[in-house]
Amino acid sequence: MTREMHTDLLTQILPLVKSHIHPASMPLPDWKLKEGEIHNGALPSLNDATWWKYTIPAPWGGYDKTAWFRNALAIPEEFSGKRLGLLLDISDALLYVNGKPFHGIDKQHQEAYLTEKARTNQVFHLAIEAYSGRKKELSTFNSAQLVVINPVARALYHGLMALHDLEKILGPSSGESKEIKELTRQTLIFLKYFKPDGEEYPNAIGRAHNFLTRTLQTEYKTTIPGLVHLVAQSHIDVVWLWKLQETRKKCARTFSTALRLMEEYADFNFTQSQAYLYQLIKEHYPDIFKEIKQRITEGRWFPVGSMWIESDCNIPNGESLVRQILHGKRFFKSEFGIDSDILWLPDTFGYSWALPQIMKKSGIRYFFTTKLAWNDTNPLPMNTFWWRGIDGSKVLAHNPQVGLEGSVSPKDLKKSWETYHERETLPHVMQTFGYGDGGGGPTAEQIETAYVVKTIVGMPPSTFSSPTQFFKTIEEQSKQLEQWNDELYLEKHRGTYTTHGWVKKENRRAETSLYASELLAVLGFLAGNSPASRRYPQQQLEAAWKKLLLNQFHDILPGTAIPEAYDDARKAFAEIQATCLAVQKQSLAGFVKKEAGKKTPHSTTFSVFNPTGWERNDYIEMEIRSDDKSFHIVDSRGTAVEHQVLGRKKGTVHLLCYVENIPAFSFTQLTVTPKDSKPVVPIPWKMTNRQIETPQQRIRFDSKGHISSFYDKTLRREILADGARANQFLAFKDTPKQWEAWDIEPDFSSRPIELLKFERMRIIEQGPLRATIRIEMRSENGSRISQNIRFYHKSRRVDFETSISWRERQTLLKVAFPFRVKSHMPTYEIQFGAMPRTSKPTESRQKAKFEVPGQQWVDISESKFGVSLLNDCKYGYDASNNTLRLTLLRSPHYPHALEPWRLNDDRFTDQGEHSLTYSLYPHHDDWRESETTRRARELNQPLLVAEGTAAQIPSLASISSPGILVDSIKKAEDNDEIIIRMHEAHGQSVKTTLTFGLRADAATECDLMEQDLLPVKIAKSKLSLKFAPFEIKTIRVKFRPKR
Repeated sequence: MTREMHTDLLTQILPLVKSHIHPASMPLPDWKLKEGEIHNGALPSLNDATWWKYTIPAPWGGYDKTAWFRNALAIPEEFSGKRLGLLLDISDALLYVNGKPFHGIDKQHQEAYLTEKARTNQVFHLAIEAYSGRKKELSTFNSAQLVVINPVARALYHGLMALHDLEKILGPSSGESKEIKELTRQTLIFLKYFKPDGEEYPNAIGRAHNFLTRTLQTEYKTTIPGLVHLVAQSHIDVVWLWKLQETRKKCARTFSTALRLMEEYADFNFTQSQAYLYQLIKEHYPDIFKEIKQRITEGRWFPVGSMWIESDCNIPNGESLVRQILHGKRFFKSEFGIDSDILWLPDTFGYSWALPQIMKKSGIRYFFTTKLAWNDTNPLPMNTFWWRGIDGSKVLAHNPQVGLEGSVSPKDLKKSWETYHERETLPHVMQTFGYGDGGGGPTAEQIETAYVVKTIVGMPPSTFSSPTQFFKTIEEQSKQLEQWNDELYLEKHRGTYTTHGWVKKENRRAETSLYASELLAVLGFLAGNSPASRRYPQQQLEAAWKKLLLNQFHDILPGTAIPEAYDDARKAFAEIQATCLAVQKQSLAGFVKKEAGKKTPHSTTFSVFNPTGWERNDYIEMEIRSDDKSFHIVDSRGTAVEHQVLGRKKGTVHLLCYVENIPAFSFTQLTVTPKDSKPVVPIPWKMTNRQIETPQQRIRFDSKGHISSFYDKTLRREILADGARANQFLAFKDTPKQWEAWDIEPDFSSRPIELLKFERMRIIEQGPLRATIRIEMRSENGSRISQNIRFYHKSRRVDFETSISWRERQTLLKVAFPFRVKSHMPTYEIQFGAMPRTSKPTESRQKAKFEVPGQQWVDISESKFGVSLLNDCKYGYDASNNTLRLTLLRSPHYPHALEPWRLNDDRFTDQGEHSLTYSLYPHHDDWRESETTRRARELNQPLLVAEGTAAQIPSLASISSPGILVDSIKKAEDNDEIIIRMHEAHGQSVKTTLTFGLRADAATECDLMEQDLLPVKIAKSKLSLKFAPFEIKTIRVKFRPKR
């Protein structure tokens, strides 16, 4: 048989076999319809008499609509005893049968198996909940049929299709292709001489299928050594091109479909990540959740991932990443009895160098992603490797080249194998399959194809597997693997560090508010004077944390979801702040009393709380109700407190105070007393509109409001590069070729825009503690920048408090600081540490990092001098030579709900009002000796002020080493002991002493999941600790609470 004859025969027979998959059918045209969200819309007992009569095919819906369709199906006599199913042509729908969620329906999943052996007049109450999506056109319910299912015909059809695809992939001249052609020919012979409408044709299909199955068991075997581990799964974006309320429906559709496939295919198993998705199913679809738990018990459903959701890993701080895993693993353990040891992040936009340590100290051994295959410049030189973290921790990592929605097709299997770097030394690769992003999951076609190609000639061997099975297999042979000792930087989607500036700011606010709330709640729990303050609000804090963790999902926090998704996010962040405010108020009430004797007509007492782990001198603002013109303020020791009146309004005075020696994690008191005469206070500034001299600096501005000179008097040196201008706002045309909300083009710097015009600069404040110069700028499009540059009498930090009214489109805004520093290696804070990145790249991989993520600061230093750039809500940076730039805003289109990689919504992000602060901190020596990390924490974690007198309690804890930072103080999850988490921030080995102000009876070092590791000796409420560079330590302390 010639190739042409073979192809013609296959082309003729395939449609005939396909027609026998459903040899008999009955249309189901008559339904009842009602639009909207309907509670219990699937219940058979629901009275649907008022629903519209709906005859298909017909339109329904519109933009963002939900509709319900109902039908009571009685099985006709001619279908009795047959294997039946439904064939439904409607998208994004969940089929209910007899009141229970049964099967997801979409373009790839139109067949729903109904019963193995139907009975005459057996009634199935059908209900379909369908979602129209975000297209403007009406949707259509095209067809509905009751069908007889011939599984043998289906298996043969998909088998022949797989052989046909494989032959094309292998090419006409290869010997393997000729073998596949011969196998196809022999299979087709069983069908060639029978009429497709004859009684014998179904039997011929059965004989052809039996021949193909038996032959593949013994012949046409591949000679490729190795194994492709096929992992069925569905990537479900918690929010992306849909709102959060649709996600639970996507989960129900996807999960129910997987459960039905398990009923049809005994060796099929399914993997699904994200604890939050299971929580949704538990709450809204208990029947599905019960089935999932049963399949988990059977070892056929594999929860993976460890995190609460698949989080962004650039923007959340270290403690957030810990809580993602803590709450994810606790859910899996409590609901399924599973201790997840895989971090599953296939679609996140880059991976912090801190992750390996976080993983290892959370009981996670393996890391899986596919996203690094998206690199736009440098492919990752390995697919399976040991990822070494910033502290030296190692985890086994796998990043195959075939991505999330890989298919069990010859094309994808061949790509998986041939692009796998380690195929010669470690011949095992994982390939996930199943429709995703919006869910859907695997199909019967994919499963049938897998049966045919699993050992066939020309293909690598493949088998259904699980992530755990894969990683355990490769771990046994992993000693020879290479190591990757760096962050896993994604060379794409660099704009996600900046898009949606407000959500980045709310994330930072939530992290710092939750930190302070837990700390105060612990103090109240241990030493509060009221029963209310001694009740630790664990449920409220956990709920607030889970709202934050949800909104750190890798399409919400990076700013790449549709506009409506951010309505939900704004509500969630407001609820987080309300919870934190209530917790702090309740906790402070246990210490701070507004007693009548403490406030007299002559004095008012305030309590100032220091939430950081070191004794602190800092500035606070507070308001007192008074008409007096001057005041005398003293602290707890009776020492006079310097202060400045900022303003007066309707019997209220706004004060700025400089408070010294506030103990770590404790209070000091301020007593404010009116004074008859206004004291003569020296003003420490020399100021004009273009120059200011402070006790620390002498700064000049040019005619456009840029800083032209910044002379540090203490350091005795100019910190700016010769002839350069600092605090210069730079705008660039920002029009990525695709993925606009995600990407920044490598050549963005070549498209500058003359955007902002200087309007004016003026002195608005000139008091004994603080002076402020205001600079105002505008654009022709109506954008305005008003910036207060604040100088302090006893601080080297200069704050740039910036308000931006943004009206630009497709514009990138940065602020630049060129420094006179002999260094090309800036250091960026990351989670639980800091890392250098060159500002003078020479290699391709360095050049690809033209925009990088960082946390609260970046620093550039030489041996005896440096400058840190701090911020309170920004995450995108770039550096060139000795110039540091902080990315302030982008304004791309929102992603289009249908084709976001190519098309754009007609709305733009970031329009409106923004407020942010960045700060310059010139310093002696490098960033370690100058305690840059502490200065950044002080900017982000301000002192808390409450009116009233605080109880005399000692400092909860203090640490002897400036390089050790406290990241969390909270009550333990499962008992009344206190968790204190710290990390070494300077990259140095350190011995330190932790001293407790309250009675501590015992201490234990534990992992990040609060599982005990070893006891720590404690004597006189002190314990000694040794930290390796960038090490995270968690200590569980048993205090003796006040009762």
